Amino acid sequence: LMYWDRLPEFEEMELGMYIDPAIKAGKKNDYSAVSIIGQHRKTKQMYVIDGNIYKLLPDDLFQVAIEKLKLYPVDKLGFEVNQAQSYMKQKFEEELWKANIHTPVESVHSKGQKHERIISLEPEVKKGHILFNADNLRYNNQIKDYNRNCQYDDAPDSLYGAVQLIQSVKSLKFYDRGLLF
Repeated sequence: LMYWDRLPEFEEMELGMYIDPAIKAGKKNDYSAVSIIGQHRKTKQMYVIDGNIYKLLPDDLFQVAIEKLKLYPVDKLGFEVNQAQSYMKQKFEEELWKANIHTPVESVHSKGQKHERIISLEPEVKKGHILFNADNLRYNNQIKDYNRNCQYDDAPDSLYGAVQLIQSVKSLKFYDRGLLF
């Protein structure tokens, strides 16, 4: 993996946060993953600002996400909804509301083979189009160690979700955000 030394200013980037919640925190093989990535508006370079995996119950995960949303000016929020996760997304939205955070949450249904999705990132990662945060050790290790039969794929799967999210941002490039409200 290639790493960034310093990040561009947040104002120069489009920021996306992607949350892939584990259904059961106790299960041996499931982590919840949260990826926050930024894409530079001009150069299109992507940065993993904060990538982390957690063994947490949903309510605790939501609080972690809310703390991060207070730190980073996220433009777009994606939440993976397969199985029981759509109920979790609703709960998360209620928590955001309580925390006075009004970033809309997009439901993401992962389609197709997980393995195919994840390996589609490989060229971007190899060429350094996606730069990683050297401090996110466990997250980075899951990405480095990824293969079809590996035990954990939560980090790479959530990175894929974040990249899709940010690439689909048709942002308010022409407006000053301050003018909208």
